[in-house]
Parts: sequence; structure tokens; C-alpha cells
Amino acid sequence: MSVSKPMSTVAGSSKTWDFSYFKSDFQGGLVSFLVAVPLCLGIALASGAPLFSGIIAGIVGGLVVGALSRSAVSISGPEAGLILVVVSSLEALGSFKTLQLAICVAGLMQLVMGVAKAGIISNFFPSSVIKGMLAAIGIILILKQLPHVLGYDADAVESLALFSWNGGNLEGLLEHALREFNATALVIALVSLAILIAWEQPFFKRNKVLSAVPAALIVIIVGITINTLAGLLSPAYMLGGTHLVRLPVPTSADEFIGLFTLPDFSQLANVKVYSAAFSIALVASLEALLAVEATDELDPLKRKTPTNRELKAQGVGNLVSGLLGGLPLTSVIVRSSVSINAGGRTKLAALMHGSFLLLSVILFPRLLNLIPWAALAGILLVTGYKLARISIFRQHFQAGLTEFLPFIVTIGAILLTDLLIGIGIGAAVGFFFVLRETYKNAHFFQSYSVEGQEHLRISLGEHVSFLNKASIMTVLKDIPVNTTVEIDGTNSAFIDRDVLGAIENFRETARQRNIRLIFLRKGDDYAQNLAGQPHVSGKEADFEAYYKLFENNRNWVAEKLRRNPRFFEATAQQTPKFLFIGCSDNHVSVSEMTGTAPGEVFVHRNVANLVVSTDLNLASVLQYAVQELQIQHIIVCGHYGCRGVKAAMQNEDEGAVSSWLSTVREVMQQHQHELGALETEEERYRRLVELNVIEQVYNLHQTATVQQAETPLHLHGWVYDIHGGVIRDLEVDVRRDFAEYDTIFRYQVAPEGLRRLAGTLHQPPSIYSVSTGAGRGPIIAIPPFDADAALGVP
Repeated sequence: MSVSKPMSTVAGSSKTWDFSYFKSDFQGGLVSFLVAVPLCLGIALASGAPLFSGIIAGIVGGLVVGALSRSAVSISGPEAGLILVVVSSLEALGSFKTLQLAICVAGLMQLVMGVAKAGIISNFFPSSVIKGMLAAIGIILILKQLPHVLGYDADAVESLALFSWNGGNLEGLLEHALREFNATALVIALVSLAILIAWEQPFFKRNKVLSAVPAALIVIIVGITINTLAGLLSPAYMLGGTHLVRLPVPTSADEFIGLFTLPDFSQLANVKVYSAAFSIALVASLEALLAVEATDELDPLKRKTPTNRELKAQGVGNLVSGLLGGLPLTSVIVRSSVSINAGGRTKLAALMHGSFLLLSVILFPRLLNLIPWAALAGILLVTGYKLARISIFRQHFQAGLTEFLPFIVTIGAILLTDLLIGIGIGAAVGFFFVLRETYKNAHFFQSYSVEGQEHLRISLGEHVSFLNKASIMTVLKDIPVNTTVEIDGTNSAFIDRDVLGAIENFRETARQRNIRLIFLRKGDDYAQNLAGQPHVSGKEADFEAYYKLFENNRNWVAEKLRRNPRFFEATAQQTPKFLFIGCSDNHVSVSEMTGTAPGEVFVHRNVANLVVSTDLNLASVLQYAVQELQIQHIIVCGHYGCRGVKAAMQNEDEGAVSSWLSTVREVMQQHQHELGALETEEERYRRLVELNVIEQVYNLHQTATVQQAETPLHLHGWVYDIHGGVIRDLEVDVRRDFAEYDTIFRYQVAPEGLRRLAGTLHQPPSIYSVSTGAGRGPIIAIPPFDADAALGVP
């Protein structure tokens, strides 16, 4: 009789808010807030707007956009790229209240753009350009902090350009900073850097107390302390004025409310309002789309932001900001990357960011005004380094000229101009390489024979434009009579209409020359297109689909060798450290799920990822993996949407499959109370997938191979979300769970009956239910312990 084992508690359904990252999100929101305060004030100052308008935009960006956006890690607020637009709009409109109205209209325009699905624009920027933008921002962050490290803080706005719009440049800033060198600022900056670097070391990461404290918070506290101590030594040494954060300090509730202003709605008929609104909406939308694309690259969980939803969220954010008296806002890479580096993993970090900004101006503005710029400079220096690491340049260089040149041109263009112009130049270079590759790789030819008849295959490239029409038609014109021609477009993401029309026109002339044309297309209509073409029998259509597998293989080999000529040599030498026991129904390969190379993971699959003692196939795999390959980790991985688990739940009669799935039905019966308490069938289905994985980990732990392994083995239970692509560790701890048996079930079967035992459980608990007589419940008993004399088993 099987007995229910203790299970780890795992949420049975996906949730909109994932509080499992609360601690990390708290740290991310806190650190990005500390950095955002002076940046919000500096951007407002440089824009010629009221100082508090920058703080309002930061609060709205965190709370409103953070709540509405589907981006997991992006944080919005006022951004330096909008400074020039705000300055020119203020000059044209004449008052800040009229500018507020233009910001509201810009927000409505962004809402319309989101509804019209204009977010697709972000898909046209190559990843090398996006990564180049991140690296350029990292370099700028590093360079722009150098004056603050030396103690010159007059240029408080950290604009994302090496040469700012008003004519100032970095060289002039550095010269001025050297003339006004401040030793206290340098000491604070160096100590801050030392703390941030130390916090990345294993000693601090492993320490439970220290790792729980954000390094940036320590930096801020230490920076304030050093500055205070310097003042005690001599007032001349203490930093003040522009060297510190300067947040407006309202002295009463009325004064605080007075910081918020309404737009001048009387200017609705002013044409200039709509011209300014269009400029703000265009720049803010482009920066937002590029920023979320970039932060998605930085996201450790690699989630994808829906861009149309982001435009709508940004639109609402700008509408609210304009109504309250704030600057225009957009997604900001700097504070987003600061949050990610500090641990931010969900949108809760953005909400924390906005909440801290709001509370700071209400409760403790004077405390924030003690923070030295030099301490914040240390945080931004580390953030800049992580965005522009040498390894990133090395990776793009090794990827070849087509990736490296757009990457490096984007960096140079952003450094010499500004963010949007630089990205435009980088995208133009990337587009040139796209056209070049499209022209070169529009089609490939291959001849082969089927039952003695000549076939010609023309494989179209990923992007077939009108530029390729002439070369394709030249090839078709020269095809000899009595030939079967296959034009394979299944790998093409785009085929120009002109090319499609030319191929269909060729079909008509081909019949006159006894040329059989098979045109394979991408999509759901693949089979219908193939079977419906004249001169193609069902048998031949099946053969073509079969042959396609070999073609895919050759394309895959060519791509791998192009990227790494020694790929297969390295793969053949891989020694796996992991055994993966998965479900046959999960169609995603293990190497794709985990980002590992072929050969790094030893794989076994069966229906519903079961570990059954009578399964000789699994027993052989397990023994070989443990004894021969010296596997260190064994993973049992189920997946949501498992049709085997679904069939077990519905008790469908599937012959041998039904017998195989009896193990899953036992799990379902053991946990019927927990499953029955869930509200929907979908929740019960997902939870049963998790419970089944945990049960199989227990079964795995009890196998002789695992128990007798000479080296320590680590057993894991995973579940894979086929809709989101994310793997979750169910955190099954067999040692902890079996220890519960060790303390609760203390009976041993003996000839004279049951006797209670002391000691430690040394063997896997093979548990039996022993009846104690009519009307009395069963007693759970464990057969003899290793340390005891053999007394027999039930």
C-alpha cells in the first residue's frame, strides 16, 4: 500500500503578482529610488521646469506606469533624452502650464499609438544595435561620474550624451573638476566603490546577514557618515550645496499641495500645443520602446515586454504626469539597470521605486538631502561597468562583422551625438548588413535524385525581397525540361509579393515544359499547399516532408559551423553532469530549455516523466548515468499542459498508456483533499503536474542505484511552463522530508508485533499499513533498520 509523503508547498496557479521576489524587488526599488532622486531634480533643472516636476514624473512613472505596464523590470520617469524637446516646447508655448497640456495630449497620442499596435516598431531594431545602445549608456555613465568622483557636482543632470546640447563637453567638465578637486568627495567615491565590489565577492554573498542588506544602502549610509565625520574634523572638509542631493522641502501641507499644478486648458485651441505634443509623444515613445527592448536583454529571466501595452501604459503615465504638474516621462534604462543589478525581478520593484519617491518628499526630504553625489556616483559607476563589460565587446567581435560593426557603430554614434540619432545610425548600418545578407543568401540550390528522376531544390532565405526576384527568375528560366523543382520557402519569414507572383507565373509556363513545381510555404497551410499542388501525389508529398528533415539538419550543421568551426568536436568531448528525466509530451529540447550545449545533459523521457521501479529502461539509464558518467545532479522535470497527466485525471482508457498512468492516478488519490480544495479544473490540473513531479523525486530517491551511489547525488524536481518557457524549481528536499518519517514513524515489524524504536532511519522508508483490529485505525510501520537485527518484513 502506498502512503502519502510530505510535499513541498508550491503554488498551483500562475499569479499576476509574484511575491516570491519581494526581498529582491524591495532592494531594486530602494536602490533605483536613491539614484533617481537627484536625476529627477537635475533633469527638471536642465529643462527649465519647476524642480518638483521631475519628482512628480518619477512618482507617476513608478506607480502609474509600473502598475499598468507588462514589463517586469523596466522603471519609468523623466529622462535626459527629453530635455531638448521640453526646452524647445517651453520656449514655443511660453508657460509650464501650457506645456502640461501638451504633455497630456502627448499621452493621449501614445494611447492611440498603442491601440493602433505601433509597438511593432521595436522589432525592426537589430539586437546588436540594442546591445550597442546599452554599452554606450554604460560608457557614458562611467565618464559622466568622473567629475562627481573628483568633487565637481554643478552639472547635476546626467544627460545621455558625451557632448551636451548646450555646448558643454566632458573635457571641459573634467578640467573644471580638477580645478575644484575635493578630497572628501574622492574618499567617499573610492570607499563606495570598494563596498560595492566587496559585496560581489563570495564571502559577502554567502553570508546570510550581509547578503540581505543592499550594498547601495550601505554605500549611502557610509557616504553620509564620512561626510559628517569630515565636518567634525573641520567644517571646510564637509560637502554641502551642489555636492549633496537637493530635494524641495515643503514646510506645510498647503505648501506641499501647492507643488502640484493643473494644465492651462484654455490653450486647447492653440495649434502649437499639438505640435509640441507630437514631438513629445514621438521621442518618448521611441525611447520607451528601445528602453524596454534593452531592459528585456538585461532581464535575468529573459521575459518579453508586450510593446503595444507598454505604449498604452506610457500614454496613461504622461497624461497623469501632465495633469499633476510633472515632466514628460518614458522608460529609463539607467534606473532600470540599477534596479536589476540590485536584485529587482518583477514590476513590484517599479512600484517600490515610486512609493519611496512619494514617501520621501512627504516624510523625510531633509534626510535625503544629506546624501553626497559622490556616493551615488559610485553606484552609477558600477552600473555603467556592468552595461559595458569587456566580455560584451569580445562576444560581438567573435560573432563576426555583421554583428560587431552595427554594435560598435551604435556605440560611437551615441557617444558623438545623442541616444536617438546614434541608434538611428546603428540601425542603418544593421539594415545594410540585412540587405547584404538577404541578397547573398536569398536562395540555395541542390540537386538530388528520387527513384532515378532528377530533382532540383531551391531553398529560399529568411527574407526574400524584390531585390532577389531577378536572380530567382534567372535560375527558374534555365531549368531543363522533365525536371521536378521544389521551391522551399518554409524557412522564410518574409517573401515579397513580386517574388510570389513570379513563382506562380512560372508554374503556368513550367507545365508546357513538363516541369513539375512544388512550392513549400511556411505556416499552418503547409500540408494543404503541398497536397493541393498539381502533379504531386500523396505519397510524393509525404516523401517531400520527410526529406525536409534532412534539409533542416544540413542547414543546422552549416549554421553551427559558421558560428563555431569546432562545435561538433567540442560537443563530442562533453561530459554530462546532469541526468534529465522528462516527459515525452514536452516538445522543447532540454538544450533549448536550459541553454546548454548538446552533450551537457544526459536525457531520458517517458510519458508523464514517471520513475517506476519496474521500468528497466529507466533503471538502465539511471545506473549508466550514476556509475559510468558520474552524474552529480538528477532532475525530474514535468510540464504544465502534460497530456499524460490530463489523461490520468480523466481516467481515459488508453490500453497500455492507461496502465502506465496508474502511478499518476495514485498520486491524485493520495492528494485528493488538496486537489479538491482548488477552485478550478485548471488549478487542479497544474497542481497535479507538480505533485506528480515531487512524487517521482521520492521514487527516485528510493531506487537502489541512488541509495548505493558512491558519490553524493543531488535530486531536483522541476516544472516547465510551455506557454511562458520558464522553469520552476519545486525545491524538493528528500532528506528533510524523509527526516519527518524518522521522527514521526518509529515502529518496526517484529515477530511479536510492533515495537517502537529509537535511533536514526538509515534506509529509504518502505512503509506499510498494519491493521490493528476491527474498529481501530492502521499503524504506520517501517521494516528493520540497517543497524538492527533482521526481524522479518510484512
